This record gives sequence, structure tokens and C-alpha cells, in this order.
Amino acid sequence: MPGRVLALDVGQRRVGVAVSDETGLIAQPLPPLVRAPALEDDVRAIAALADRWQAAEIVVGWPVNLNGSVGPQAEAVRPLAEALQRVRPVRLWDERLSTRGAERLLIAQNVRRERRRQLIDGMAAVWILQGYLDHRHQFETGVTGMADDKDLFNPGEGEAEQEDEVIVLTDEDGHEHEFVVVDVIEVESREYAILLPIDAPEEEEAEAVILRLEKDADGDDILVDIDDEAEWEKVAQVYENMLDEEEE
Repeated sequence: MPGRVLALDVGQRRVGVAVSDETGLIAQPLPPLVRAPALEDDVRAIAALADRWQAAEIVVGWPVNLNGSVGPQAEAVRPLAEALQRVRPVRLWDERLSTRGAERLLIAQNVRRERRRQLIDGMAAVWILQGYLDHRHQFETGVTGMADDKDLFNPGEGEAEQEDEVIVLTDEDGHEHEFVVVDVIEVESREYAILLPIDAPEEEEAEAVILRLEKDADGDDILVDIDDEAEWEKVAQVYENMLDEEEE
């Protein structure tokens, strides 16, 4: 049997935790860990969890930028990931959009916002772990087109490709820019897509673009500009509030 796998969604204040079943196929959440002032205390707490669940390896969420480059958030995770190598073999797994995906899953299950705040860390870790387990299972069973696991300290090697939804927008000067859809939110019975630029410089904070989702004559989804400034401000405020809640 492959054995259990422990997964971590590392934040500044908390660490979301998930563990697989003994077959290494299904992820389930565990209570999050509160970060300790000292790195070694975090390592000891995670080592105790790995021992308790008899985990054969640890998967650490790697928060790379949307364009795949390594930014400050990913570098902040590196010290803990490196230290955990003394505990178990460590795998790095691309966690782009894991928190947003976890929240969409909880929303789909009609979980109230207050409860989502309590569950989001563990569910983000589940999202990371389940993606890793599915990828590993497909690779081990010989499915073609699957890359090997990403090397933790050589991020460019063996990276599994992710199919993000990319939108190309043209600015006022006629230049095209690629955006990735990071979320779809509902405000007053209307749906809006939140887009972030793929090619934004690492040193600059990416500015979100908000477009309204509508249906065309054929019933297909289309994205349209928001002409009403008050409508745009309302949607932007809802999205900012959601981000603030995630950081608390």
C-alpha cells in the first residue's frame, strides 16, 4: 500500500492540515495548527502529527505566482519545507487557487460564511492533497500525459501542468494581456468573474479585473464590462471582504 500522506497549507498564522487514508487515495481535513513563534516548534508539532497518522511523506502547498514564478509567498514557505525534510520526505505541490477552490466547494455545500472561516484552512489542505493524490495515482497507473512530481527544491523540474482558465483582454492601446479567472462570486443574484493578470511584474501587486457573467443568444456564458460604477464598487467591496476574512 502507498501509505498515508500528510498535507500542509502553510499560512502566516495557521497551517491547514489534511491526511490521506491508508490507500493514499482520499484526503480528509484535520484541525489546523497555530503557528508557533519558533520554526522548530512548528516542525515538532508537524512531526508529531506525521507520527500519529503514520504518514510516509509530507506534501507542502507551494504558493507560486499565477504565472508560475516563485514570489515572496512561496519563499516564505521554504524554511519550513526544508526543515521538515528531517522528519519525512517532502513533496512540493502547486497550491495556486487552492483556498478559492476550497471556498467554492464549501459554498456549493451551503456552508454558512461563519462556518467556512473555521473550515477553510483544512479544506484548502484537502484541495492540495487530493490534487497530489489524484496526480500520483494517475501517474502510477500509467495514464499518459502526466508529469512526475515536482522536485521540492528544484521547482522547474517535473512540474505537473494545471489547466487554468485563461482570458485574453485587449487594452485601450490595442495590446493583449492574459488573465486567469481566480474566482466567480455572486452579488445580488448576479455572477461576476474575478480575473488577475498572468504577466504582472512580481514586485507589483496584481490588480484584479471584475467582469459580469451573462448569457448570449445561444445561452453560452460571456463576460461583459461593468459600466455602472456603483455596481463595480459593490462587487469589489464584496470581494475585498472575502479576501480579508481569509487572512484573519
